Amino acid sequence: MEYVMGELETRKFAGIDLGKYAVQLSVYDEAAAETTEESFPLPEKEQEDYIASGLFYIRRYMEANHINWEMYHGVYFTMEDTSRQCRKHLEELLDEDFKKRHSVNVITHFRSFVEYVFHQERAVWDRNTLLLDYSENVLRYILVEQIRPSRQKAYRAVLKEMNLEEQGIHEDDENRDYHFSRLMKQFLVKNPAHIIFLTGRGFEGNWMKKTLTYLCAGRRVFMGQNLYANGACLLGLGPVQLMEDGMLLMQGPDMVYHTIGILTQESGKAKYVPITSIGREWYNTVGTVDIILDKSQKVEFFYHNTKENEMESAACEIRDLPARPPKTTRIRIEVQFTAQTEGVILLKDMGFGSMFPGTGKVTVFPFKLIS
Repeated sequence: MEYVMGELETRKFAGIDLGKYAVQLSVYDEAAAETTEESFPLPEKEQEDYIASGLFYIRRYMEANHINWEMYHGVYFTMEDTSRQCRKHLEELLDEDFKKRHSVNVITHFRSFVEYVFHQERAVWDRNTLLLDYSENVLRYILVEQIRPSRQKAYRAVLKEMNLEEQGIHEDDENRDYHFSRLMKQFLVKNPAHIIFLTGRGFEGNWMKKTLTYLCAGRRVFMGQNLYANGACLLGLGPVQLMEDGMLLMQGPDMVYHTIGILTQESGKAKYVPITSIGREWYNTVGTVDIILDKSQKVEFFYHNTKENEMESAACEIRDLPARPPKTTRIRIEVQFTAQTEGVILLKDMGFGSMFPGTGKVTVFPFKLIS
């Protein structure tokens, strides 16, 4: 008997960084374990609606290379501005051909970089890692650091920015290299890092002689404009386990740092079971779990603030359920965030098989977390 072996299917994931001055495309090929990168600068007249312009260049590239959305197992967008308005604008611009195959997944630049770091070999993230993003005379930086150097290590990623004019640094200053290198010396004393990534238009050109000499002294330094797109495409490989385990605290805009959960009994002891995890934007944070009610129709929720390691609780009473024996009412709980520290918990009556059919009744329980 003769067998004809076809090509094994290879998964590819696309990350698209819709920037104000350029759009970056990174594609991770899982079989080859490598990333290919493309960059498309936006002419000045096309920068006002950079989201639409960026998508135009992506589509044109795909058409020229006979690529369609179906060839990707996942597509992930990242932007500096991930406001509701920008996310909605992107969704409106994407055609039905895209939406038939993919969800509209948007993440922040902050999360993109952290995803990139934690999808690398352990040596990259097990010591302090720093990103410097220099554009429009503003220096944004992300520091990934170890905060609990025990057997079960914990990490924190922090996003901050500084106005360089306030530091006496100007892009057209012939002494910019001198002033910037001095700033870096002061900065790295307070924020030590072993690996540094540089990105942004401010680093372009050949002005960084003293700065690079200092940064490279005893450190590994990398420069590139596709960092955010690279991090976005790596989302397709699955979640960072440290995020899932609540061991990576993300301190940045839109990032959720509370878990919402319930208490269960395990071997006679109360155990906190989170329904949601930390480390994602609020609009990407959801969670579901099914529980069985005993005699009470009250469900107690626990909100864990991982930044302060504090716990608060709130109880929700489910009213107007049919009379049923204990442990014959299954409730499906779904947690949805509507802002960084606000949202709703939906509790749906699922009943218990054909003997005790569910009503489908949904109880809405809003929450507001202490920040």
